[in-house]
Formats: sequence, structure tokens, C-alpha cells
Amino acid sequence: MAASIVLLLAMAYAIICAIAPLPEPVVTLDEPTSARFAAADTQVQQAVDAETEPTAVGWLHEDEVWTNSRSPAPIASISKLVTVLVVLDAQPVAAGADGPVHVWTAEDAARQAEYLADNGVAFPIPIGTEVTARQMLQLALVPSANDFATAYAYSVFGDNEAFLAAVRAWQERESLTSLTLFEPTGMDERNAASASDVLRIARLALENETIAEIVAMPQVSLPWGVGTLESTNPLYGALDGVVGVKTGRTSTAGYNLAAARTSDALGRDVVQISVVLGRESAEDRLRSSLTMLSALDAAPQRLTITARGERLGTATTVDGVEIPILSDDDAEAVLLPGEAATRTAVLERGGFSAAGEPDAGLTGADAEAGRIIGELRISVPNDPNHSDNSNNRNDAAVDLVTGSDIVAPSYGWRLTHPRELFTWS
Repeated sequence: MAASIVLLLAMAYAIICAIAPLPEPVVTLDEPTSARFAAADTQVQQAVDAETEPTAVGWLHEDEVWTNSRSPAPIASISKLVTVLVVLDAQPVAAGADGPVHVWTAEDAARQAEYLADNGVAFPIPIGTEVTARQMLQLALVPSANDFATAYAYSVFGDNEAFLAAVRAWQERESLTSLTLFEPTGMDERNAASASDVLRIARLALENETIAEIVAMPQVSLPWGVGTLESTNPLYGALDGVVGVKTGRTSTAGYNLAAARTSDALGRDVVQISVVLGRESAEDRLRSSLTMLSALDAAPQRLTITARGERLGTATTVDGVEIPILSDDDAEAVLLPGEAATRTAVLERGGFSAAGEPDAGLTGADAEAGRIIGELRISVPNDPNHSDNSNNRNDAAVDLVTGSDIVAPSYGWRLTHPRELFTWS
């Protein structure tokens, strides 16, 4: 009787071993599960430091600024960028729209005469002439007309005191701590800012569709006998892809230029910005600007985020066989200095178990190599015009796959390893 019971128990054990589901392989991802890939600051700072006068460079859609000076310097007519940003903040005008109409006053005409007497840029028009906000913006930003910049500011704020109060409130919101303005045009030599803050002002200007549209114009045509006027930006005609932004020059400030251009960064569209202040001549200003933009051309880097076949972890089967977990594709990112891409390994539900936690799905039975068990999620910065609008980043994914076949253990192994067989991870 006892022998029969033992025989029955043995048969039951043998059957249970034969049909028992196998525990899932346990995946151990290599550390770190998340990884960050940053572009090095190649020679951008070195190129900026080689300039003897205040200089700053950067890109439109990034926060980094490379500069050789944080001290305020006279900005001359770059002041007009601040003026139009502050006025448009108070009274927005859509890109391409005319905006409110200002009727030219005797006070406007008197200021025109003062600017002309002081060798400033002005374009006299008759008192009573109707001028749109767009026309004032074009005249202030393209040929750098002092009279229309002031008229534009005062048409909204009433006088210089109210205008400057709006400037101070605006610059506090934008954290432009080095900026000091005394009037709208830059004719006052005390108007000043650091090169790095001028670059930030240029970014704000280019992010405003109305301003960006106008500063990208090499010339404008106006009525009232004014005719066609050329941009003061010397990069037009000297360089492809120029999109603005503003010049400035006085006897104290020297020759200033905040310049921007589109560029192909290893297949990625970017907008470069260069700021040069206090140059001795128009030729020096142009030379420095071209040198800085050239330095930015050489800065983008192509980094490998993952390569096909890269081992990212291990799946260990119940019988101790180690199956490599591999990246199933290549992934690269073009990064600017200061930018970073990230990758994070994520296991699928219904695949293997992670970190010893059971997960329904693969039973540990035979499975061919190449089974997808998760993904490598990759996040890279990109131009917001081509992103998913989530923090200015693009997301992609590369499959994580098994690198070799999984072979279920033999029946003999099942019979001799009850502890492993019946102990779930």
C-alpha cells in the first residue's frame, strides 16, 4: 500500500514537473537605467574670449549664452529693440497687420528737427499724416529712424516718463538686470546693457512674430515720398540666411550689432545669434560678427545615443542561462553646446519581470532571439517648429530585444530542480 502511494506521488510529481509553467526570466538592466548625453562646450567660449570688446553668442531656442563681459556697455540704436518689445507688450500688433493709426503731431515734427540737428536718423513727414503702427515699426527697425521710434513709444505711453516706467516693469519680468534706458532711441549715450542681455533681448525680439517679420526685411518701401530704405544690418548681402536683428552706432558706443542667421547644424535647422558691441569701425563690426557666427557653425556635435546591438541588460532564465538585452537600432542626436539628450530603458508590461518583480507574459518557454521586451525612450532637443511642444523636445524610441534564443530547460532539469521550478521570482 505504501509503495503504491509512493508510486502515485512520484507519478504526480513527474506530471506536475512536466506541465508546470516556467518562471519568467528576470531582467537586470545595466546601470544607469537612464543616461544623459551632453554636448561639450567645444571652442565657442574660446572664440568669444579672443574678442577684445564685449561679445556674446548663442542660439535662438536655447538658454545658454557665451560672453566675455557682463558689464553694461552703451547699446545705441539697439535700444529700439527694447522700445518695440515694450510697446508691443502693451499694445500687441499681429504679424502682417497694420495696427493702430497715429496722426503725426507738431510735437513729432519738432522731435524730427531735433534729431536731424543732432545727426540722428529721421524722415520728416507733414503734420496730420496718418501713420500705422506697422509703418512706425518698419522705420524704427530697418533704417533705424529715431523719430518714428519715439513717436511709436509716446503714441502708446504718452511721454518718456510713462514709457520708462513700462520699460522697468518689462525688464524686471524678463530678468534683464544690466539694462538701463533713458529714452526710446539710443541717442542718449547712457542707454546700456551687457552683451549677454543684448543677446537675450535679441531672442525676445525674434520670438515675437511681428518684430521677427520686420527685422528680416533687407529693405522697406514707405509712402509720403520716403521711398525704399535699406536695412542698416551689414550682414545683408554678406551672408546667407540673415534674419535680423539690429545695429547701433554713436561716437561713445562705437559700432554695435546684434545679428541672427539660420544655419544647418548637421542637418538640423537652428538660428544663431551674435552680439558685438563697441567696435571701432563698421569693418571691425562686420569682421567680429562673421567670426562669431563662424564659431557657432563649428559647434554642433553629432552624438550616438545608442547603437544597434548595444548591450543594455541581461535576462536570466530559470535555469541560469543569461540572455543579452540589446538595442535594436541606431539613434543619434545633433546637439548644441549646453544641450543634452536622455535615454531611459523601460520594460513592457506583459514581457519579462524587472528587478525581480513578477510580470505576466512570457512564460520562460522557447522564444526566438529578437523578442521585443521593452524600449529605450530617447528625448532630444529640437527646433520647436518640429517638436511635440513638450518642453521643446522630441521623443523617439528604440526597441529593446533579446539577443539570443531562449530555450526551455529539459524535462530532466525540471525533475531535478523543484525549488527553482516552483519558486517564482
